[in-house]
Amino acid sequence: MSVHVFSGPTLPAARVGELLPDAVWHPPLGHGDLLRLDTAPGDTVVIIDGVWHQRAPVRHKEILLLLAEGVRVVGAASMGALRAAELAPYGMTGVGSVFEDLAAGVLAADDEVSVLHTPEGQPVSEALVNIRAALVRCAAAGRITEADAGTLEALARALPYTRRTWAALARRAREEGAGAAFAAVDGWRRRHPYDVKRQDAERALALVAAGGPPEPKSTAREWEREPWRTSFVRYWTAAHRPGPGGVPFLAVLQHQQLYDPGFPARWRTRVLSAVAGGDTGPDGLEAAALRATAAEGVDVAALSRQQLGYWLAPAELRAGAPAGETLLRIVVRSARLDGAWSVWPSSRAEAGELVDDALPTAEDVAAAYAVNAAVEAADPRHTISRLSADRIGRHLAARWNLPACAGRPVLDAAARDRAFRDFGGAVEVARAFYLGARADTPAFSAGTGSCAGCPARARART
Repeated sequence: MSVHVFSGPTLPAARVGELLPDAVWHPPLGHGDLLRLDTAPGDTVVIIDGVWHQRAPVRHKEILLLLAEGVRVVGAASMGALRAAELAPYGMTGVGSVFEDLAAGVLAADDEVSVLHTPEGQPVSEALVNIRAALVRCAAAGRITEADAGTLEALARALPYTRRTWAALARRAREEGAGAAFAAVDGWRRRHPYDVKRQDAERALALVAAGGPPEPKSTAREWEREPWRTSFVRYWTAAHRPGPGGVPFLAVLQHQQLYDPGFPARWRTRVLSAVAGGDTGPDGLEAAALRATAAEGVDVAALSRQQLGYWLAPAELRAGAPAGETLLRIVVRSARLDGAWSVWPSSRAEAGELVDDALPTAEDVAAAYAVNAAVEAADPRHTISRLSADRIGRHLAARWNLPACAGRPVLDAAARDRAFRDFGGAVEVARAFYLGARADTPAFSAGTGSCAGCPARARART
C-alpha cells in the first residue's frame, strides 16, 4: 500500500522522509493533483499543505472521489485540517488541534492557517494559529495579561495573511501603544518556540506510520448513493487522471477535435444518435433524428434568417440546403463537448467510436507538452498563455482547409462541427498543442479552400 504526502511550508520534504521513509512526497496540493495520483484501494493520502492563490485549491469532490475509490485521506495542520473538518462526515480523517478547533467551530476562517511562502516552500509569513498559540502560552506563563494577548491577537488578525509576520505585528503594536506587551511576547516566544501546525503535521505522519489514525466514527457512507458525481467531477477526472502514456483522456479528445479530419463526422453521428435515442429505425439515423426533433416541435421553417445565420455559413445560406439537412447541421452545431450533457464522454470507455484509437494521439499530446515545457524552460516569459490568438487562428484555419478570406461565421461553423462553442473556444483549446503541431509540421498551405473574391495566398508557416 502506498502513502502520498502533500506538504511544504508546514513540514519540509526532508522531515516527511524521516517520519515516513517509504512515503511519496508532493509539494502543496492544488486542484487536479489528487486525480493525477496512481492510487488504489487501501492507499493513504495525507494532506498537510495546499495552494490558494497560485492556482485553484483542491476541490472537496476530488477528495470524495478518492474516498469512494477506497483510498484513506488524512488531513492535518493547514489545508488538510480545513478539508478534514469539512469532510469528516464523509470519511476523511482529521488529526491535531487545528482540525479539532475547526471541526468544533472554535476556528472558522481559512486565513487561520494560511501563510505566504516561496516556490521552494519556505514560509515568509506566520499563521494566525501559531501567533495565537504564542500569545496564549505567554499569558499562561504570566508574562503578559490576557487583555494584552487579546489586543495583540486582534492586531494580528487585522493583518492580511500575506503580510502577517512578527515584524509587522511589532510595528502595529507600537502604533497602538502595545509595544511593551509585544516585546514581552517576542522575547518569550523566541526562548520557547512552538509551532502548532508542525506539531499537528508530525502527529498525523506518526499515526500513519503506526497504522492509524482510525477512520471517523460516521462511516455509513450514505453519500455514495447520492448523485454527487456532477458534471464537474466528470470533467476534472477527464482533464487530470492519466491515461495511456500518462496523458489524460480529455487532452486526447481535444487533440482529435482539433486535428483529426474524421472527427466532425464522428461527432455528427454521436450527436444525432443521442437525439434519436438510440433507435435509428429502418430509414437510418438522420431520419430518426429528424423525427425526434419534430416530436419536440423543432421546425427550421420557424427560424428567422438572422437565427439561421448564427448557425450556418454564408455559403450554406446561399446554397439553400434541404430543410432536413439544414436542421441536422443546426442540431449538431448547437451541441458541444460539455460535461453537463451526457453525450460528452469523461473516459475512453464512454467515448466509444468518437475517438479513433488508430491515431497516435497520446504520443502527439505528450510531444506537444514536451515542446511547451522546453520553450518555457528556455524563457519563463514564453508560456502558452501568451501565444498570439490570431496566429493560432490562422494555424487552425489552415489545418481545417478553410479559405483565406473565411470570416467569423465560416470559422464558427467549422469549429461547431468539431464540438466547440465557437472558433474562439477552439483557439483557446489549441494553445496547449500549437507549438507541438508547428514543430511536427514545419510548413503547410494556410488553406486550400476557396471562396468568391479570395486572393491567391502564398505558402506560409502558421
